[in-house]
Amino acid sequence: MGGGRIDCYLDIASFFSYVCFADLMPNLDALAAHGVEVEFHPVFLGGINHLSGNKPPWTLPAKAKYLAWDSRRAATRVGISNYQTPPDLFERARTQSALRAMLFIKANYPKEKFLSTLHFLLHKFWTPPNADVVDEASLTALLEEATETPEGGAKLFTAAEVSRIMDGRAEMKKTLAENTGKAVESGAFGCPWFLVTNSKGETQPVFGSDRFNHIYMHLGIPFQDVAVLKPSSSKL
Repeated sequence: MGGGRIDCYLDIASFFSYVCFADLMPNLDALAAHGVEVEFHPVFLGGINHLSGNKPPWTLPAKAKYLAWDSRRAATRVGISNYQTPPDLFERARTQSALRAMLFIKANYPKEKFLSTLHFLLHKFWTPPNADVVDEASLTALLEEATETPEGGAKLFTAAEVSRIMDGRAEMKKTLAENTGKAVESGAFGCPWFLVTNSKGETQPVFGSDRFNHIYMHLGIPFQDVAVLKPSSSKL
């Protein structure tokens, strides 16, 4: 069948948003071949927690202990090998300014630049020494440094363009609030959050970075699910 769309709501300060982005990016071409459109929506996770009544999982000791295991497994599965949680995550998670910059880039630049910038900031936020996207000077420097991939490539913006992006954040304040509110209205209580619409126009909400089997099943596209294989026979 195929067809439909995936709306992905994510925040730079959400590690599992980074994981889901790393999972989706290599599959964008295959999804497009099946007629599935994918759109990434920057949202403020702190706002989602506040509006939904949720709390960050790391504020509960038992969940924080489990997250150490879950984060490592999730990262390994998508090829994220060098990462660490910022030591001052609560302060670093005030990402509104960076998210507004991302929304300005999304509205004024090609999709490829938006995705490259999002990837770059996610990588820098979660990779030692953990870039600060809250501080104005730090965010400016990051955007001036941003390249096609976190590993390198052509610069994405000139200094003049970065200045325009930083100035343009103010006009994106309402958009960020609307995106965040829409996610909560659809049931969001964390990130990443998905609204998945199939070719019949049927939409289902999905939470988490490890639910792609459910997403692809709802879309009606072929995929390889988890399966136990029989032991391979070998001749001595």
